[in-house]
Amino acid sequence: MKKLLFSAAFAVTGLMFGQQITLQNTFATGERAFAFAKGTDMVYVNLVSGTNTLKIYNSSFALIKTVNIPIPTDYIASLWYDSGQDSYPISKNIFNTDDKLEFLVAAGKYSTTTHRKLILMNEDGLLIKDFNPDITVSYSGEYAVFHDAVSNTNKIMIENETTSDQSIYTVFGLPTSVLATKEIQNTAKLAAFPIPTSKTLTISNPGNGSNKVEVYDMTGKIVINKTFGTSDNTVSIDVENLIKGTYFYKIGDLNAKFIKN
Repeated sequence: MKKLLFSAAFAVTGLMFGQQITLQNTFATGERAFAFAKGTDMVYVNLVSGTNTLKIYNSSFALIKTVNIPIPTDYIASLWYDSGQDSYPISKNIFNTDDKLEFLVAAGKYSTTTHRKLILMNEDGLLIKDFNPDITVSYSGEYAVFHDAVSNTNKIMIENETTSDQSIYTVFGLPTSVLATKEIQNTAKLAAFPIPTSKTLTISNPGNGSNKVEVYDMTGKIVINKTFGTSDNTVSIDVENLIKGTYFYKIGDLNAKFIKN
């Protein structure tokens, strides 16, 4: 009898908790969906597989608009957004001063010649910036958004590479507001540049309350330990004396890796 009562109670409890989780929507097959908070609303931005098309849905999953990505037809677009890890591919008020969503989209062509580019577009499909118009210089897949306290402007540094596999770093100023600066500083992620580096690694302050950066080698040994001001926008560490290889840097409970060359 006790076993029967326990089983019944367990079943009722499971039913009660199960009723709190309900399926709200299933997107179409082939749509990679990303959730993004837009003001007081919530939107879903989906990249349609096999097409250079974005679909934007509202919080009720109603389609708001379909946007064509402004890239050549022989390029294939890719988009990845994670609000905690990789938050800038979808943003607002960081790269532009209007109230429209902005997208950093990578695109590549892989036919007789290979070329990758990074573009900035808005939710209307308007191309704001092609960062790689030169066919001989490709986007490497790495960039960092940061605030320059000297000029009081936000910037983006992009790593590119030539056809001979030589790295080229370009820096662009962004016409954004103080609010955007705070958004960058408060994003719970780590970003650093340049990567790889031979002398100095500059890390954006994640604003998580920690005032210490630690660098570990692959064995877990601390090789650099440096303190900085919690209000500093960036912290620079000298890595010139480290041997070549992969290292991890840690600020508070956040960590990421970089390469010393």
